[in-house]
Amino acid sequence: MNQPLYSTHRKHTIHTQNYTTTNSISISTTTNSTMPHIAPSTISREKASLSDSDVDLKLFIKDVDDPHSRKRILSLKSWSSIKDVKDHIQKLLHVPPACQRLYFGPLMTAKSFLPNHWTLQDAGIYKNDETLFLEIKDRDHLKASSSSNGINNLNSNSSSISTLKSKANDICVSKSLLTHTPKELRRLIQQARRGMSMGFKPNLVLDGSGGTYFLHDARKCRVGVFKPADEEPYAENNPRGHVRMEDGNGNSSCAGGMSMREGIQPGEACLREVAAYLLDHGGFADVPLTTLAEARHPAFHQNGSMLNLNQGGAAVGSHSLLQQGSSCSAELIEKVGSFQEYVSGECCMDDLSPSKITVEEVHKIAVLDIRIMNADRNTANLICRRNPDNPDFFELIPIDHGYCLRTVADVCWFDWCWLDWPQLKQPVSEKTKEYILNLDVEGEAAMLKERLNIPERALDYFRASSKLLQA
Repeated sequence: MNQPLYSTHRKHTIHTQNYTTTNSISISTTTNSTMPHIAPSTISREKASLSDSDVDLKLFIKDVDDPHSRKRILSLKSWSSIKDVKDHIQKLLHVPPACQRLYFGPLMTAKSFLPNHWTLQDAGIYKNDETLFLEIKDRDHLKASSSSNGINNLNSNSSSISTLKSKANDICVSKSLLTHTPKELRRLIQQARRGMSMGFKPNLVLDGSGGTYFLHDARKCRVGVFKPADEEPYAENNPRGHVRMEDGNGNSSCAGGMSMREGIQPGEACLREVAAYLLDHGGFADVPLTTLAEARHPAFHQNGSMLNLNQGGAAVGSHSLLQQGSSCSAELIEKVGSFQEYVSGECCMDDLSPSKITVEEVHKIAVLDIRIMNADRNTANLICRRNPDNPDFFELIPIDHGYCLRTVADVCWFDWCWLDWPQLKQPVSEKTKEYILNLDVEGEAAMLKERLNIPERALDYFRASSKLLQA
């Protein structure tokens, strides 16, 4: 750790090999003369034990409205359907299946709840200790009837900051991350909510490849940046023309399988934005406050309303020319995405020389990007804010972390703008060294899996990059 964080005299290429562990079972056959004698009772016991371990799954059910964030354990068969899961929940919480909505992952939208006919494997649940999010509809009515029957298992979170107002332009914290959202960030979302109620619509940012909106408070001051999951590049409602084309039969063209960077599926970048903030312990790298939020407003892009003909506006959405007899629905879509604190600055690194940045500021960005294997650290993603203690230098605020924690590891030299800066030739400070060595890599990986359902392959690369940094 006494060496420079990265030496620019070396070749700027990172070679990463993918190691895949394959569990194989070898079966050998022998004749009866060499077969060892095994008692039938022993064979029966072993088969019963193997059968139980193969078909039983231990899952956790988390009620998103529970103020204590408790998890309840369910033991199910691996072939169970979502309806079977709801029947078990009914026995546990006395909630009718018709009032239950189950989600696998934190993106809780109207289209992402698990249908009853799906099996656990259809939902991507193959192993123990996975968490399903439970949302209970008509909770107040159920709570009243449960109290009259002497049942008190239904707890509700009275905070309106996690519930959208009915049929109104509004924004709220996603219930799946409410308990992990700091009070300061809740206050910013509350200010954005007041701004929407006063008629200040979200403003679409001019640059970028996805839908990014500035949100304002009651004084029309910017307080947050909202990035809907369904407006990311090649998601269904992208406003920049990066859309999935479909023919008359509803089949997606080659663009439907594309993404801006391999290893991130459309609609997942918002989770990486939150992950970068959660991994920035103590604000070491100054990642702005970030959480998941739900919002509803006609200014958000839907059904190709913002696309011209050259961008495919005649081929997507309910007004598509390929869909005969279709009519555009006026119903607003409830969107879920990342909400990040708005940070103002004098400029970005596009307009500033690296000589105006201290060694500590560059090293903090490098540490963050190496840990999360960020594939989009260009100069436009570093906001420069003048240091109040030393006005001759600037502080760096990192933003746009949608292409980190990917399921591939192909970060190149041009993905990290700081790679050839002279500060990288300087040794790290004791403060930075202590921060790196105190990182709990396994604990962080477990946190990312539990809260954001980050894929295991991405977590393996995260473990490897973090361990490499600590070496």
